[in-house]
Formats: sequence, structure tokens, C-alpha cells
Amino acid sequence: MAKAKQAKPKADAAQVGVSAEDEVLDLTAAAAFLKVSKPTFYRWLAQERIKGFKAGTQWRFYRKDLQKFLETEEPVELREPAGIRQAVDKARKERNLPAIDWSQVTGEEEGGESAAAVTWNTIFKEAIKGRASDIHLDVNVDQTLIRYRVDGALNEALTLPREAARPLVARLKLMADTDISERRVPQDGRIQLRIDGGDYDFRTITVPTTWGEAAVIRILDQSSVLAGLEKLGFYPEIQQAFERKLREPQGMVIVTGPAGSGRTTTLYAVLNVLNTPAKKFVTIEDPVEYRIRGMTQVHVNRKMGLTYPVAMRYFQRADPDIILVGDIEDLATAEVCVQAAMTGHLVLTAMLPSDAPSVIARLTDMGVEPFLISSALTTVLAERLARRVCEHCKTEHRPSPALLERLHAETGMGLSSAVFYTGKGCAECRGYGYRGRTALFELLEMSGRLRELTIRRAGTAELRQAAIESGMITMLQDGLRKCMEGITSIEEVMRVLGTDRAP
Repeated sequence: MAKAKQAKPKADAAQVGVSAEDEVLDLTAAAAFLKVSKPTFYRWLAQERIKGFKAGTQWRFYRKDLQKFLETEEPVELREPAGIRQAVDKARKERNLPAIDWSQVTGEEEGGESAAAVTWNTIFKEAIKGRASDIHLDVNVDQTLIRYRVDGALNEALTLPREAARPLVARLKLMADTDISERRVPQDGRIQLRIDGGDYDFRTITVPTTWGEAAVIRILDQSSVLAGLEKLGFYPEIQQAFERKLREPQGMVIVTGPAGSGRTTTLYAVLNVLNTPAKKFVTIEDPVEYRIRGMTQVHVNRKMGLTYPVAMRYFQRADPDIILVGDIEDLATAEVCVQAAMTGHLVLTAMLPSDAPSVIARLTDMGVEPFLISSALTTVLAERLARRVCEHCKTEHRPSPALLERLHAETGMGLSSAVFYTGKGCAECRGYGYRGRTALFELLEMSGRLRELTIRRAGTAELRQAAIESGMITMLQDGLRKCMEGITSIEEVMRVLGTDRAP
């Protein structure tokens, strides 16, 4: 380990008869000796891992105690291999990426960045430039693999030696203010950075695996939540119907879809549409993903007993107008959401069923009384994310007649003379044929017929048929319309909506 810069003692140790190992260091000099941040140092003190004593209000440490700590339980961020720069440079050269400017690595100077820190800074910048939604660091028997998720697909970014994972994960934990000494359990953290003029939150998760700790970083772009609904892929008639329901003073609006379907982005876009100083907004989330000015936002803390139902019961007495609940995950949460919707609040929330009619059946299966569902629920919006055809390599494509006939029978849409498109693959889309994503929507508005079917516990198929007869446009119809306009491809719509529809 490189020798760290230390605070100069007031007098030479030999002159006062004090050996070097008995030298007393203050907190700044001790932290520099161990190459850790002061918050981390205080955390170790609280855990009684570091010996020290108070001199007035200041902490003091013997060098020999710090050296003993290094020899017996050295933190992972202090074992950064000397070859990490060479490993990163080699990996970037193999992928024809520009070399990293390591001049920021000052090592022994106060405030200097480590090689792992400079590596992460580069990874974050390149992920944002490449429009990534997530960064994955995975460790296996012989390598550390860093990948970016772009438009829903994982792309390799760097392949490093397995030993590089420890200093990289340790540095990530320091940045996210999580416990770097704990490697046995998963940990959640958060990093806030300003990169190229934009404000970004990075939500981190570290998980112990067979070969070491892996990490996943979700990139949260604050500017994305300021986008209107029209930026998400709504057609005007669906958007107008949805906004009409959002303007109602009370009721429950549910956005549904599997993980990664864009539910959170849609809910925050809704908040952006409704956000006015004249209304009181409360969000209860696990975790709070985007922080919005003018709103009271609460992070669920199950260890302390702050769950969705507990927070909801409190905030119903705090005079809110609009309440956002991150997820309906159990009967207790569903019941308090229904109760709030029936007592004068607009409740926005999310669920996991794959389509809009299935939400009604799911609430019934959870144990919510059907007459309460029919009274409280006003709207269900189901969605999926589909990749956009790359505009730089878009070309006409003709699906098989059998597929078009099957889709016509299912949707009633005239497809025989329609023109469809696909992407051939080019440098702009990295050969995938797709660049960017759009959403496929399905909006169910509760009608008198649907309320009757809900009360008598009708099945999903009957609810779906009644919704279509009431004017609901299905996600398949919405997707095929986007295909005919060249926004996405018919193969992508089939992939997103299920393998049973695959051509």
C-alpha cells in the first residue's frame, strides 16, 4: 500500500522520547493513513473496530493501533491492487475505447482520487452518454464483467480480472455511504452526481455472490420525470381520456405492468402534470426514486415499522389531496388505498399484473371486497416498453401473411395492406436495429357494466371483453398502430407482449 500523507507532529518524535509507533495522530491524519473518508472512520469508531481516545472534543489515535488494524482486518478499499489502472487500460484498448486520464489519481495528496474512483467516474459518464438505464458489475470464476443496460438489453462495456471487483465495489460503497466492511448481506445505497450539466441519482445495490460481491446501479435521470405524458408514447385520444380521470377529485388510479415496464416513470409524469401549489401531494415509496420539489415524500422503512399501510393511515389524517403509493403488495396496503380513495383522496399506485383487466381480478384474489373495488377504482393503465426502430437504418419489412391474418382476427385491424418497418443494424444503433424506447398502453375506464362484473367476481376474460366493448384499446392494438407508423417493429411488439404471440 502506498504511503499516505500524514499530519506533521508538533515536535520530532525522537526529540521527545516517543517512538514512531507511539505517535499520536488526529482524525484527519489517521484517515489519511488509512486512506478512508471521515464518515467511514466515524462508522468504524461506532462499531469499535478502531481504537481511539477523546482529547477534549477531538479524537486521537496511536499509529501502532492503526497499524494493528491494518494487519488484522484490513478494509477492502485499502487493498486496491496496484495493477487496476493497467487492467482498465488494457480492457478499454481491447474495445477501442479512449484511454482514461489518470492524472486525477494523486494517491498521496489530500483530496486525491483513487484509481477505482476515477474508473467509476468514467463508467458513469459513458453509461449516461450511451443512454443506459442500469450498470451491472458481475463477478465469476475468472473475470469481472461490467455491462450497461440500454433499451432493455445488456451490452458488455469492460471485462476486467476478477481481483478488480473488490476495490471497485468498495469504492462504490464509499460513494453510496454504505458499510464497506459488511460483505455478507445485500446493501442499498444512493449516489448523487452532476455530470455534463445534468443531475443524476444512482441507486446502488450490492449483493454477495459465490465469487465476490456483485453490484447493480440504477441510473435515475431527474430530467426524465419532468417530461409530459405526450413524451411517453400516448396517442392523443388515450392521453385525453387518462388525464380526464386524473382530474377527478377522488378515486384510485392504478398503473400496472411487470418490472421494467416503465410504471414509475409514468407515475412521476402524472405527478408532474398534476403538480400545483394549490394541492397537497404525498408520496410513499420503497425507495423514493425521484425527489420532486413541493411534495412530501416518505421512504418505507420496514425495520422501523414504517410500512405502506402505517404511512397511509398517518397521511390520511394530514390533509393530503393526492397520494402516491409505490406498490400495492399485500391486502393491508390495498385496503388502505381503497379506503383513502373512498374518503376524498386521489390515490395513484402501481401493481404487477400483465394487463388492465387482470388488476381487478388480482385485487379480488388478494381479499379486497368486490363492492369496494367497484366504488374506489376509476382507471387502470397497463403498459410495456418496446424498442424503437432505428431511424438511421429503418427499412420496409413484410411479415408473413399467416401472422397478419392471426393478428387481424384478434384485433379486427386491417393489416393486409399496411407497411411495416424494421432496422437492419448500423453504427448508430450498434447493430441492433433499435434505438430508444416507446410505451404500449392499455387504458381501462371503469364503466357501469365493469362495476357490475366486478361485484359478481367475473373472470379476467369476461372483464376484458366488457372493457373492449366499452371502447378499451388493447396494448396489442396500440402496438400494431405504432408498427404501421414505423415507430417500432411487429417482431418487437410480439416479443414484448408474450411468446404465445410470437410470429
